[in-house]
Amino acid sequence: MSKIVYLGHASFLLEGRDYSLVIDPYQNDSVPNLKFPKIEPVDAVVCSHDHYDHNARELVNIKNNPAQVGAVSATVPHDDCGGAKRGLNKINMFEIEGYKIVHLGDTGCLLDEKTLEPFKNCDILLAPINGFFTIGPKELKEIAKIINPRILIPMHYYMKEFNSGYPDGNMIDEFKKLFPNYQYLDKEELNLDEYKDYQGVLIFKQQLQR
Repeated sequence: MSKIVYLGHASFLLEGRDYSLVIDPYQNDSVPNLKFPKIEPVDAVVCSHDHYDHNARELVNIKNNPAQVGAVSATVPHDDCGGAKRGLNKINMFEIEGYKIVHLGDTGCLLDEKTLEPFKNCDILLAPINGFFTIGPKELKEIAKIINPRILIPMHYYMKEFNSGYPDGNMIDEFKKLFPNYQYLDKEELNLDEYKDYQGVLIFKQQLQR
């Protein structure tokens, strides 16, 4: 079984039959009302950049014989000034059991088609919508038109019901207006095989205080 587990903020656990990896673990107390959860050892940890809310490698245990996890990546600005404000960020794409999963990290500006070419027509696009530290829903709309993911999942936004994440003026509401074909998931886990024929937007409903 292949699955994606939402760990809060911009962090996910990707699991396949042969390997597992964590993307962008966050330092405890770096994200309001979130502590990074304890998880089983994984094969690899990948961080899009070295800010505290994305680089807590030491909180994840690595297996003694780590698998070689291949990824396609592109380095892009973390801001709208070519990286002058917040540095650079990596977009990463992983393939698990044939599913192509793209994580935008803290992409902070609109990107051209040439940069996004390797990620086109992916199965899953994990995308930030904070609107200040990252792109917002409007910029994501343009990026999504180019990438054309089968499933789009927002991340890195404030959840009012749990008072978690960085306050962003409730960007999730703007996101839902721009992407009205959304469906809520009732747990923090997505079984990819169960959604292999799904096309649209999925939102993780629960981001519990940890």
